[in-house]
Amino acid sequence: MAPDLQAPEVGGGQGHQNHHIVHGYSLVKGKSRHAMEDYYVAEFRTVKDHEMGLFAVYDGHLGHSVAHYLQQNLFDNILSEV
Repeated sequence: MAPDLQAPEVGGGQGHQNHHIVHGYSLVKGKSRHAMEDYYVAEFRTVKDHEMGLFAVYDGHLGHSVAHYLQQNLFDNILSEV
């Protein structure tokens, strides 16, 4: 019997302002019997008149709480120190 694989989640972005930056992502659930635990950030922000591309992939490794926390908070915490 073939493993039950979820369809991949795919998304993309577009350039920001006058730059030619394009991004995309793909998440594919593997053969494990637990839910997807990976999270990502792919966004642009302007901080103090500087454009920043913020990109990260967080792998949950059998638990989603830390990866989800990082997705929601890591860049905000880092940028608050600027």
